[in-house]
Amino acid sequence: MRLQIVMALIATLVLVAVPLYLWRRPQPEAISSADAAVASNAPKAALPFASQPTTGSQAAPLEISPIKVLSCKDPGPGRTPPERCDGIRALEDALTRAVRDSQACAPATKQSFVMSYNLDANFAKKRLTISLGGSTTLGKSKRIALLKCVEKAFVTPDWDRVPHQHQRYAMNAIVTYPPSSAPEATSANDPKPAGSGSPKAPGAKPKSKWPKPPAKK
Repeated sequence: MRLQIVMALIATLVLVAVPLYLWRRPQPEAISSADAAVASNAPKAALPFASQPTTGSQAAPLEISPIKVLSCKDPGPGRTPPERCDGIRALEDALTRAVRDSQACAPATKQSFVMSYNLDANFAKKRLTISLGGSTTLGKSKRIALLKCVEKAFVTPDWDRVPHQHQRYAMNAIVTYPPSSAPEATSANDPKPAGSGSPKAPGAKPKSKWPKPPAKK
C-alpha cells in the first residue's frame, strides 16, 4: 500500500510539473525577434579615426626604408665590418617615431622627395647627432627646417638601459615624402604676371599719347 501511494504521488507530481514547464518556458522566436528590433534601433557606432579620410599634405603615409647600420666602432685599431654590427632597436624606433611625428613640417611639394637621415650615436660620450645624407633630394633651404623638426621630435632613450656591443654606431634611414595638393609658396625669383610693373612715383604725370603742338615763333 505504501509503495502504491508513493507511486501515485510521483505520477501526480509529473502530471502537474510538465504542463507548467511547457507553459512557462521562453519562446525562442520571440526572443530573437526582440533582439533584432533592439539591434535595428540601436545607434550606429562611429568609425574609428584611422578609417576617416585625411586631406592636405599629410594624406599619404611616409615610406621609410629599413634602417641600416653603416658602421660600429670601438676604441683601438681594430675595425668591425658593417654586416657584423648589432642593431640598436631602441634608436631605430626613436628615429622612425621622430620622422613620423614631424611629418607636418614637410613642405608642400607637387612631387615626392627623399630625405636621408644619418644617426650617429656615441655611447661612450652619451652623445647623439642627426645629419643629412647624400640621397636627399629636397632643396637646401627647406631640408634644414625639416631636419630641425626631426631633431626636436627625437626622444633620446636612456643610454644606460640600451643594450649594445660597441661604443659608437652610424645608422641611416631613407624616407620618401609623398606629394601634396597644397600650392607651393612663391619665391622672390618667380616671374611677375603681365601688367604688374613697378608702381609709379607719387605725383608723376602720365605721358600723353598725342604729339605736342609746335612752338609759336
